[in-house]
Amino acid sequence: MKEQIIESLRLSLPALVTRQEIERQTGKLIRARHLANLDVFGRGVDGKMKFKGKVVYEKEAFLRWFSKNLKELNNE
Repeated sequence: MKEQIIESLRLSLPALVTRQEIERQTGKLIRARHLANLDVFGRGVDGKMKFKGKVVYEKEAFLRWFSKNLKELNNE
């Protein structure tokens, strides 16, 4: 299931993605402000850039970060 979610995002996200777009594409699971706070503490997405005053992430860097932080729960 985790890989299906990652693949779905891979198909829908642009090559460079803003924090606001991540918030929208994840159904507000990940808030733009939370990403900003993680960046401040060095726990955010690698591959961060700035364009016209907006922080953008490389799609694949975001997906690596998201995959690392997304945990599947097994019903036992």
